[in-house]
Amino acid sequence: MVHKKFVIFLFIFIIIFQLSLPTFSSEKFIKFSAVGDILLDRGIRRIIENKGQDYPLKEISFYLLSRDLVLGNLEGPLSERGEALKKKYIFRGDPSYAAVLKKAGINLISLANNHIMDYGNLASIDTIENLKNARLNPFGAGENQGEALKPVIIHKNGFTLSFFASLGYPLQIEKVDPKTSGPCQVALDEFISALQDIREQVDFIIVSLHWGLEYEAPPHPHQIETAHRLIDNGVDLIIGHHPHVIQGIEKYRGKYIFYSLGNFLFDQYGDQEKESIIFSCDLGKEGLQFPYIIPIEIADYQVKIASEEKAEKFITKIHLVSDEGKIFLQKNDEKYFIKTGK
Repeated sequence: MVHKKFVIFLFIFIIIFQLSLPTFSSEKFIKFSAVGDILLDRGIRRIIENKGQDYPLKEISFYLLSRDLVLGNLEGPLSERGEALKKKYIFRGDPSYAAVLKKAGINLISLANNHIMDYGNLASIDTIENLKNARLNPFGAGENQGEALKPVIIHKNGFTLSFFASLGYPLQIEKVDPKTSGPCQVALDEFISALQDIREQVDFIIVSLHWGLEYEAPPHPHQIETAHRLIDNGVDLIIGHHPHVIQGIEKYRGKYIFYSLGNFLFDQYGDQEKESIIFSCDLGKEGLQFPYIIPIEIADYQVKIASEEKAEKFITKIHLVSDEGKIFLQKNDEKYFIKTGK
């Protein structure tokens, strides 16, 4: 009888003890990151040929590989076909260089830029196929504007995400023939219409825009106007490329705009062109959470975490051009968590 009472008492105690334990959320989320402009030609091509495909990104890949989704902008085709356009700067990488991106964890590749057509339509289409064959996700370019406008749709951890990419000011053409191949450059109203068509079918819409004035840190008023219109029409996050330098960060109506992440992997020589940031966040049922940036630098054709001294200089510059002083960055090791005054 005593033994039976003890068992009952022990059973009740265990239940009470378990109920008193703290509960931990089982909420699923997606670890998302974005990086800046990527060049796989010229000086970067030479370093790959001399030191191997792992060399340019081996100092940073440990971090990117821990993320679920990583977006980057590829400047130039990966192809051996096509003829070079008659322009000052033309780029293309070897088709095998898709492995450079894949090995580093970069799996969402924006092709909506002013270099994807450097070797014409054949090279552009080759690039899309080569990236898909490497099980990467290219978007923002195609055989016509309808294809270029189509988003990449990702289903992960119970969420559906759509990624769009397009050219913006000053690269966007006011009127473009729908049959035109290459990067997406449809008018803003048509772009917004495509966003609205898919809004109810997805949890997140993320847009990569190739826009702005090269080497100018403050975003152009046209960038700001465009970004606000996109968020007004359902976009959850905007990632900018093209200026080759870091531009400001803004939070508008609760959504983040990164006007330019700068060069992620490039061979330019100016100090500002060697400075960049990785943006990261969690995407879950509560939306975008825990946003932060990691300052990085390009040294000896290799991407590295910026030294503490250099990182603080980057952060000071970002403060000066971000959202009228309403963006604050709180340091935690190499990460700077984004806080706002709104």
